Order: sequence, then C-alpha cells, then structure tokens
Amino acid sequence: MASQGREGVGAEAPIPPGGAPVAGLPPEYAQIFQMAFQAQAQAQAQLLAQAHTSTPVAAPVVPTIDRNYERIRKMRATEFEGTLDPEIDERWWEKVEDVMNLVNCTPENRLSHVVSLFVSNALIWWRFVKRGYEPREITWAKFQKEFDDKYRPNMYRDKKRMEFLNLVQGDDQTVAKYELCFAALAKYAPEAIATQEDHCYRFEQGLRPEIKRGLAVRITNFKTLVESAVRMEEVVMEDKKKGEEKRKSTYAIGESSRLTKRGTSRSLSVGSGFYT
Repeated sequence: MASQGREGVGAEAPIPPGGAPVAGLPPEYAQIFQMAFQAQAQAQAQLLAQAHTSTPVAAPVVPTIDRNYERIRKMRATEFEGTLDPEIDERWWEKVEDVMNLVNCTPENRLSHVVSLFVSNALIWWRFVKRGYEPREITWAKFQKEFDDKYRPNMYRDKKRMEFLNLVQGDDQTVAKYELCFAALAKYAPEAIATQEDHCYRFEQGLRPEIKRGLAVRITNFKTLVESAVRMEEVVMEDKKKGEEKRKSTYAIGESSRLTKRGTSRSLSVGSGFYT
C-alpha cells in the first residue's frame, strides 16, 4: 500500500540492522538513513573483529585545533595595522610578546600567531616580505629582524639609546619615576649595563646630586641601590621641609619685629608733636 499516506513517502522504507523498517520517511532521507545504518553495521563489525584479534586497530587521526589563536585575542592582543610611529608599534609588539609568553606559545607557532593579527598596511607588508623568502620558510628570528627594520628602525633605536645614556633624574622627579624611565630605556643600550655593577653605576650617576652625595658606600646590588636612594630622597625632602619651615619662622619673627619697631617709632613721633 505504498500509494497510501503522505505524498512523496518512499515505498521501501530503510531497515536498520537488526530492526524494523523506519516508516514514513521522505525519499530524500531514506537513502541517507540507509547509508548511516550500513556504516553503523560496518563499525560494529570492526569492533567485533578487533575484540577477537591481538593486533590493535589504529585509531583515526583527529586533527588538533590550536586554541591559542582564540586565546591571544581574549587576552587583548589587538590587531596591528602598521603605523608610522615607532613607539606605538613597539608598545603593540611588547604587548603581543607578553601574551605569547603567557599562553606558552612555541617558537614554531609564534610567527603564525603574530601575523594572524596583521591587517591593512601591516598585512600588505607581510605578504611582500613572505614572497621575498619563498620557497624558503621565514624563521621567527628573521621575522623579528624584518619587523624591527620596518617598524622599529635603527634611527629610532639609536635615539632611544642616547636618551638612556644621557638620562638623569629631573628636579621634580622622584626616584621611583626615575627608575621607571631607566628600566624602560635600558633595553636600548644593553652594552652599557652588561654587569650588575655597570647597571648600578649608570643608575647612580643619573641621581640628583643631593641624593647621590648621601650614598657614601658604593652599592653593587641594584635593588639595594634603589632602596637606599629612596631612603636618601626621604631624608633630603625632610631636610628641605625643615629648612622651609625655619625660613618661614625666621621671616615671621623678622616681620613682627619690624612692625613693632614701626609702631614704636610712630608713637614717639606723635608724642613729640604733642609736646611741641
């Protein structure tokens, strides 16, 4: 009675292995279900064969998905368009490097993860660089050099190096802020701070004279040096505060004495005129 029922229903319903026909399926689904049932039967037969043999059947290879592409974006690694400002480009690079370290990204994968963030001009530049290396693969080290030459050129790095070598603590700058500037620029002149002693010497030479004079002993541990400089800064500030208070007190006493003398002089003048 295949003609009965809804129009288009197949006359021969598929029969699953060991079961009754699945009735009421449209023709377009009947074949799909039949193929699925056959695949299931083959899989069951394979499992049975595997259970009766000592030779293991290799499991199918499932491709792994690198979740780091998603993770680096969730950790606020932003897209990079490529700018004409080396400082902006450098801040982006440092942020991406920090993210890569946090997700334990391997050196082999760093390149693909970084360039996945390129858009606009940066992406055009990357495609041009990549074509120049074909058919060879560009390494992470070579990519870093290409990026530096393009977005952090030698002129910019030389300028930053001179800023570090000439760095001194400003008159209104605290030791803490001076240390931050020192740390930010130190990477541009690694040869100047090759040892712990060099590091300390360079930092000490940039301190304000009144703080540097208080460091009587040469300190070769950077953490100890910074702590000593902060303590000396507090002493200097306290001395300045006391000196300012003393000057204000002296001025107030002098002003009071001057007014007293002026009042006495006026009284004598009035008295002298009265008796005249």
